[in-house]
Amino acid sequence: MNKYPLSLIIGLIILGLIIFLGILGPYFIDTTGYEVASVMPSQEPSSKLWLGSDSQGRDMLAVTIYSIPQTIKIALIAGLVGVFIGLLLGLISGYLGGNTDIIIRILSDSIMTVPGLAILIIIATNVESMTVELMGLTVASLAWMHPTRTIRSQVLSIRENTFVKVSKANGLNNYEIIFYEIMPNLYPYIAACLVASITGAILATVGLESLGLGTQDDHTLGTTIYWARRYSAILRGQWWWWGPPIFFISLIFIGLFLVSIGLDTFSNPKLAIASKKNEILSKKKYIKQELSSKKIILDIKNLSVNYETENNNLYALNDISIKLGKQEIMGFIGESGSGKSTLANALMGLIPYPGFISNGYINYDNMIISEFNESEMNSIRSSSIALIPQSAMNSLNPVLNIRRQMVDMLTDHGIEIDKHEKIIEEMLISVELNMEVLDYFPHQLSGGMKQRVVMAISTSLKPKLIIADEPTSALDVIVQKKVMNTLYKIKNDLDCAMILIGHDIGLIAQFCESVSVIYNGKIVESGKIYDVINNPKDHYTKHLINSLPKFGV
Repeated sequence: MNKYPLSLIIGLIILGLIIFLGILGPYFIDTTGYEVASVMPSQEPSSKLWLGSDSQGRDMLAVTIYSIPQTIKIALIAGLVGVFIGLLLGLISGYLGGNTDIIIRILSDSIMTVPGLAILIIIATNVESMTVELMGLTVASLAWMHPTRTIRSQVLSIRENTFVKVSKANGLNNYEIIFYEIMPNLYPYIAACLVASITGAILATVGLESLGLGTQDDHTLGTTIYWARRYSAILRGQWWWWGPPIFFISLIFIGLFLVSIGLDTFSNPKLAIASKKNEILSKKKYIKQELSSKKIILDIKNLSVNYETENNNLYALNDISIKLGKQEIMGFIGESGSGKSTLANALMGLIPYPGFISNGYINYDNMIISEFNESEMNSIRSSSIALIPQSAMNSLNPVLNIRRQMVDMLTDHGIEIDKHEKIIEEMLISVELNMEVLDYFPHQLSGGMKQRVVMAISTSLKPKLIIADEPTSALDVIVQKKVMNTLYKIKNDLDCAMILIGHDIGLIAQFCESVSVIYNGKIVESGKIYDVINNPKDHYTKHLINSLPKFGV
């Protein structure tokens, strides 16, 4: 992955060329022509006057080159001063909190409610002799609120991090924590605020200058537009008077916009990763085909799930291929981090950021679901493929009772209201829970009851494939057996296929017909459960089997 986003590079090149023209232009072009009566007035562009002249006898090329650095100077003064003030206030407000935060927040929010241009007009009209520097400071007076709010919001998040608490424990004072620990994490946001402030400053400056409230003694791109408007250049067809300043202002805005996008990508890796993901996906060659047998419901071919980071290309799954029968129970076993849950998430279209399917496909019931968008995946989740997630305690909403959570799921899938009660009753019976559970909240249930409620919710629409991701985690042995028997009963009642994911090879052996052993994102061994248990080929499989407790003399 390129370290610097392309938009950032292009934006900096555009701005660099404009600055280069403004700074070095006077060394190649005589800019004394910007003065009144320097050339013949109202001349069209020619070989001698590349951009013609205005009605006051000024060479428009000289005026434009002279105006560019003055406009940039105003924007830099306004942007730097505004961001400096906003950075200080944002750091203090976000870190100290309390009354200090309230005062700064009320001040910035109150000023933001007033039309900024109106305030600037009032300030500018009361300045007797407006200079470039004064114009920059005038605009800066309203350029600090947005940086203050942005920096404050980031500091509020950063100050809760463990490294800040460790810094306090190590004896660092507030000054050292704010400027040495917190501020380095804000550099991308500071840069983004500076770009936004400079953009806003140029917009405000041009607005004021177009109204005749600009500098009296210096030419800027905005004052050039003002004089063109005042002397009716548009009505007189003198496009060379107002065209160049508008062109360069637009070019500056384009450059700043591209830099802003680049900084967003730089500070938010998700944007860069999404770009890389699209690049990879555009090169993928899908081979769509029907399932090889009517008895097969799931065919995964060469599936790879990539977790794209800024510097590395990590694979949670690498070239996974399996086939699952319509009534088959297949187990997936491996250590934590081997890729088991990633496989479950891939099947459900729920791979978390920053992961994505980078190769291969998933053929479910003659549908290439690995190519489905979010809307298409929603149409088959729960109704056709159900996920029973691990850690039931975290899967249920703690502030909603069980009835509400079951009804919400049925409603989301368009099930008619008059059918809700019957479906809910059937599913509670299938998991051996009584109707009283519906009025309970999750914290009122035991671990085993929560797991069975999750099973009931997940399978209430009678899916063809159940994915059980460590359904017995954090449960004691007796409850584990009861939960697994319930899950096995549900599977048989629905006559569906099931993928059982876990760490316990003994548990997998009791309930599965076939098993795949995953290690480091790859299937190292697969086959019928008793073949793998009795005659393991891979050394990792042998270690898993040897980890089982042995009883006897």
